[in-house]
Amino acid sequence: MPAVPRFTAVSLSVFAFTLANLSLSACESGESAAPVDEPERDAARAERDAGHDGGRDAGRDASSDARVSTRDAKGDEAPDARVPDQTSDAGADCVEFTLPAKDSQAFKDLGCAPPMGAPLPRDLRCTGLYANLDERVTACNVLEYKPALELWSDAAEKRRWVSLPKGTKVDVSDPNDFVFPAGTQFWKEFRVQGSDGAMRLAETRLLRKTDDGWLRTSYVWSEDQSEAIQMDNALGVPNLYGTGHTVPNRDQCADCHVGRKDEILGWDALMLGPGATGLTREKLVELDMVEGGSLELAIPGNEIEKAALGYMHANCGVSCHNETAMAKAKDTGLYLRLEAGELDSVQTTDAFKTSFKRPAENAKYEGLMNMMPEYWYDIRPGDPARSLMIARQTMRGTEAQMPRIGTNKVDDAGVQAVTRWIESMTRDAGYPAPMP
Repeated sequence: MPAVPRFTAVSLSVFAFTLANLSLSACESGESAAPVDEPERDAARAERDAGHDGGRDAGRDASSDARVSTRDAKGDEAPDARVPDQTSDAGADCVEFTLPAKDSQAFKDLGCAPPMGAPLPRDLRCTGLYANLDERVTACNVLEYKPALELWSDAAEKRRWVSLPKGTKVDVSDPNDFVFPAGTQFWKEFRVQGSDGAMRLAETRLLRKTDDGWLRTSYVWSEDQSEAIQMDNALGVPNLYGTGHTVPNRDQCADCHVGRKDEILGWDALMLGPGATGLTREKLVELDMVEGGSLELAIPGNEIEKAALGYMHANCGVSCHNETAMAKAKDTGLYLRLEAGELDSVQTTDAFKTSFKRPAENAKYEGLMNMMPEYWYDIRPGDPARSLMIARQTMRGTEAQMPRIGTNKVDDAGVQAVTRWIESMTRDAGYPAPMP
């Protein structure tokens, strides 16, 4: 088996701080823990194996040292592992993760110590996502969600989880930029198609907020999919196990995530709105996990307009094409994020107000059939062929491609959504006439 790539970077002290201050379990109960019933565990394992490919060593010695218990949860519970829209009701059993003491043999055996100079644990099993990684049992206070609007990731299958420290809430007073409490963790799991055609685990990304800001890394799954170890940050992992999937390094992660003030991209009132499952915006309110404002936002327009605006929001706007100070495409003047105060109509959105113009001077044309800037508009109403947005969406392998990083395959459905929108732009529909 080829060695799993390893991570080497940053500071042990940050890891010590986060382990000391991060609440990895938030089961609210006054009852003592009860042992897991073995028949129930065997049944859960059989169900899991029926739904997931890849071998797992359920008898891994070190895993037994991560304590597993069940409690009657009186607060937040983990949703069903395979049905993201079934966030458990209060009172359901909850499985708790307990990190072994740092000076214990179990801590070493589990791989919880961070690699030299790194701020986060070496092994995914020590991050708090799973109460038992071998069983794929998520921990108390870890809630699964699937956004209505998703970032294209070359057709990878993705699962996402979030955990807030006990007793904290997300500040949504600015609906465009949620503020998360220190100790918040987000995980995103990627499954990609292997050489045999089957979907396999590739990586699980982690973002953890501390008092000093966000820590980011990715855990690369072994070829037998039994463990996930923190990557070597220097290069990321190109073409993981020959699948074509690239695991980005932390700098590349930052390129996108700094486009939002508090870095989390796929979690806002629109993305958690109609079409989302698991931890939706309604469930956030029901579980009393947010404070400071309303989440009742809607994308304007007809079905064609909604599809295009939603796609551009998730794939272009929340990360780069917005006016946030650190957003990588701020200087293009093309803003595609759907801002809460500008959703009265399509005509009031930034996507409408900033798109019908010549591209900025720093626009990329490499690989295009026509590389003359004067030929192009960001969007030319009624004319996808002269709309640079469409041309760059269909490019890969050059500086001109969009999205700029994180994809090697064209998103045909995304191209179609934006193309249909441009084709529908007529004067009667409220759009400007195309420039020469």
